[in-house]
Amino acid sequence: MALKGCHHQGFTVSDVDRSVKYYRDLLGLELVRISDRSNLPSYDRMLGYEDVKLRVAILRHPVNEFILELVQYVNPEGQERPQENRFVGASHLAFEVDDVDVLYQILQEAGHDAINPPTDVIRDGKKVARGMYALDPDGISIEMFQEFEDVVSK
Repeated sequence: MALKGCHHQGFTVSDVDRSVKYYRDLLGLELVRISDRSNLPSYDRMLGYEDVKLRVAILRHPVNEFILELVQYVNPEGQERPQENRFVGASHLAFEVDDVDVLYQILQEAGHDAINPPTDVIRDGKKVARGMYALDPDGISIEMFQEFEDVVSK
């Protein structure tokens, strides 16, 4: 058995429509569809709840085909909880951007926040990237970084 690849990144959100506006209108992902899912015993079994009802949005990056799934639990009703990167099990998504400072300005003007303004990433005395953690409407951290040299291999 081998993994064939990464299919999608998913987040549970409180309001699919509000989240779609953030990821589509501000970040530029393309909306593929919004679907209502209910009366599906396979979902009940997979998710471990009875009578699951979901609203699901699928968005796609226009260039590299990355897929983002946003899921709003209608039944059982979604529950909000604190979001912090340090919590075990926390997840984040990272986007490489052309200009993290311009994106920060766009997000601020649209009323969205970030953990901190863009910051230089210094390794071995050299600026290798500039980045920030933006916060989506539910406080999910989305890393935005502008890479100046390969930060994965080094």
